[in-house]
Amino acid sequence: MSSTRENPGIPLVGLNGKLKKYKTLENEAGDSPPGRFETVGSRLARRKELFVKRKRSSDVALIFALFGILLMVTQTELTAAKVYHRSSLPSHLMKMAITASTVALLIFLGIYHRLDIQLFIVNNCVDDWRIPLTARRIIQITFEIIVCSIHPIPGDFDTTWPATVAEGEHYRKLRVPLDTILALPMFLRLFLVCRFIMLHSKLYEDASSQSLGALNRIHFNFRFIFKSLMTMYPDYVLTIIMIVSFLIASWVLRLCEMSDTADESVHSNLLNTMWLVAITFLSVGYGDIKPSTYCGRGIAVITGMMGAGCTALVVAVLARKLELSRSEKYVHDFVLDVNLDKRLKNEAANVMKSGWFIYKFRKLKANSSMALSYQTKLLEAIYNIRQIKAAQRRLVDASITMTEVNKTQNEASRSIEIIRCKQLTLEEKVDNLESKIMSLHDKINAILKILKE
Repeated sequence: MSSTRENPGIPLVGLNGKLKKYKTLENEAGDSPPGRFETVGSRLARRKELFVKRKRSSDVALIFALFGILLMVTQTELTAAKVYHRSSLPSHLMKMAITASTVALLIFLGIYHRLDIQLFIVNNCVDDWRIPLTARRIIQITFEIIVCSIHPIPGDFDTTWPATVAEGEHYRKLRVPLDTILALPMFLRLFLVCRFIMLHSKLYEDASSQSLGALNRIHFNFRFIFKSLMTMYPDYVLTIIMIVSFLIASWVLRLCEMSDTADESVHSNLLNTMWLVAITFLSVGYGDIKPSTYCGRGIAVITGMMGAGCTALVVAVLARKLELSRSEKYVHDFVLDVNLDKRLKNEAANVMKSGWFIYKFRKLKANSSMALSYQTKLLEAIYNIRQIKAAQRRLVDASITMTEVNKTQNEASRSIEIIRCKQLTLEEKVDNLESKIMSLHDKINAILKILKE
């Protein structure tokens, strides 16, 4: 990416660069300090360069975050399988690698926020770097650093937490490795995936989309990008969210429950925890397998809430997928209207037929039972005609949606605007004609005066 900046020599404000403070000065290193006195071209070039650097720092931070989580899972599984002990040298080496990845992650997080502050300075043409450091930004940076700094530390440390007391059980405390407590928050680093999706989104990178959003007061944050993805690819997004949430919840629940020696044979099996998460996610809850720690209960509660949310999203997506499109609705309504019209004609023919036979049998004064039968058919045909007309009215009401109302309103507004323009043109022509008639009248009066003289 080229960092060449425009230097037209004539600033947008000032006396053609005669005043020093209105110039875009360059220091000895060749970099111009950002501020409100830069030219538009230099600020745009600097903004583009900072945007690319910020995106790269976010990508590297995500790589180190995922690498640390992968090392943590590997180390936990090897320890649980008793390949080596937590106090052995391989365990220390793995934890030191996790610590190194965490340090690198924190460094690139600091670089990201530094570039973000510089980008704010360039976008808003401010001079002091302390202006972007609002309370909200400081809290956000502090929270990210605290979340990303939690990781298993080298060493063999244990702690205790109470187990759940269900029916038929007694109060007991479980001895839990400290690595378990420090490993659970590492999955919170996945918030960097949201930042990665936002920075790599076409809507966020496109300058025209950013300008259009600024005009409509739309902030291109992750919430807007997520709504856009749910609108364009709802099935893929929901599938990925459900699968990733299911796998993470299953492994975390197994990690919480492995410390219970009483049910170790049940909870140490990943398939059992996957079954528990699945029935909790789907709100079934058979109760054959249940968590025995408060950590496991917390994971089960979070899984249930996620299942309720995903179920609502699935229902909404299915309802939108099963809904007819505009063109399909037109065809469907047209076919229904044709069928109702055919039924109406058939029932009208039945009315004529039944009326004719009733007249015939009453005139001949014979076979009164047949006359009564056709009278029943006549009343049934009249009732069917009323039902068909009511169905046609309901079809007309259902075919008029907000889209048609908006389209009709736009067409009416366009027609009114055309009529108004034609009326203005007609008024101008009438005014011109009136002025010409007045001029002609003045000339005729002048000629008459000359002739009278």
